Amino acid sequence: MKQPWELNPALSQDRIKQLASLMREVRDSVIDLHDDVLGDSARSTGLRAYECCRNQIIRASKDQHDWAWLGVVKDDGRFTFSIESVPVRLYRGKPSCPEERRLIPCIEALSQMSLLDAEVGKAASILWFFAIEVDELRYVERVTFTGFLDGVQVSCWEIPLDEKVSALSSVDVELPEPVVTQKASVSIKAKENKAPKDGASNG
Repeated sequence: MKQPWELNPALSQDRIKQLASLMREVRDSVIDLHDDVLGDSARSTGLRAYECCRNQIIRASKDQHDWAWLGVVKDDGRFTFSIESVPVRLYRGKPSCPEERRLIPCIEALSQMSLLDAEVGKAASILWFFAIEVDELRYVERVTFTGFLDGVQVSCWEIPLDEKVSALSSVDVELPEPVVTQKASVSIKAKENKAPKDGASNG
């Protein structure tokens, strides 16, 4: 069984690892917020984890500095993103047995696959997935990048998760220069003397 980058050079180890680290960071952050007392369930937390991953991938795709190779093919429904034009999806489960419905690509993905470089040959028709497995506490235990061709698994790489990618915001943004302001003057206002002068009256 060949590795992803052997089938398509666009699917480099670094890119796959960067995405896997982002997914782990997002999912684990969601699990940290799980609250049984409030009424969270495995289903509600799972849905939130998926939605947060989806939204963070969409946000990352707009960052042309660190994620220039990442795109979004379909942002809802059968959410599909791309690694340098190669359509990819994600799901929680074992890499060897995605649900049958997941092996049906969206129309947008099929269109994208038809435009892939002819040099990759039949690999252009491979359906690629990130399969996320969790432990008993629902934290990410393993992430695998796997490919299927005509329903048969043709590639499977367990991604080494040795570093995390910050998912929420950048902390290296340069802060604006401080502005010097004049110190406000403080004084006590004198009371006006409202008594009539020289015994005059208002009458």
